Amino acid sequence: MLSPRRPLLVLAAALAVAGCSSTVEGTASPAPTTGSPSSSAPSSSDPAPGGGDDLTAGLLPEDAFGAGAVVAPVSQSDLEAGAALGADLEGATITPESCAQAIAESQPSVADLTGVAAQTATSGTTVVAQLLSTGTPGDPVAELAGAATACPQATITSPQIGTATITLSALQVPPLGDGAAGLAYTTTVTAPDGSQIAVPALYAVVVDGDRLLSMISTSIGGSVDQAAFTALVQQAYEYQAEQLD
Repeated sequence: MLSPRRPLLVLAAALAVAGCSSTVEGTASPAPTTGSPSSSAPSSSDPAPGGGDDLTAGLLPEDAFGAGAVVAPVSQSDLEAGAALGADLEGATITPESCAQAIAESQPSVADLTGVAAQTATSGTTVVAQLLSTGTPGDPVAELAGAATACPQATITSPQIGTATITLSALQVPPLGDGAAGLAYTTTVTAPDGSQIAVPALYAVVVDGDRLLSMISTSIGGSVDQAAFTALVQQAYEYQAEQLD
């Protein structure tokens, strides 16, 4: 489904809500998450991973997310904490095995990046996360484009969360930069008491030279607007190109 080394905003905001982790070949691995909104901007103690490219200028301005949106920076420590969020939830299983392996391999390694800048924007129940990075190995566009075919549905079971089902489908995005791809997915969590919550999410990546733009939109108890999301992805691509080229 997703690549071992792509800096995901990641498999899932939805998986973050589910709070799950996978057990592959007997080893528990945390489900990656987006960075959560922070009340303070990254400081000198939170430099870009690798101390490399400063991409902050390429992030969308606050007004791009609409009136009333609460925009917050995501620091390196936020990203590292998000990647480890599910580390203490041992014993979860993912089926089929092909999806379990893919999810386990999708762990982001912030240390591998030569530059990163990220932010979140919250409007009601909807959260949009944007991440710009350099130093990303592999082919993130091809990997995301094939995700729904490789793993159209996965089931996660954990004593902590009950059962979560992830259903994936391709998301059409504009032909931007050096390649772009999108994914739509819904995570439905069934708790041990039988209650359910469905979390829809949209995810897109765009390659622009050595930079990767990653964006995700998710809504807890609400819906996500595909047309608005793809328009925002295009705006984000154009803005970072203007600011950083």
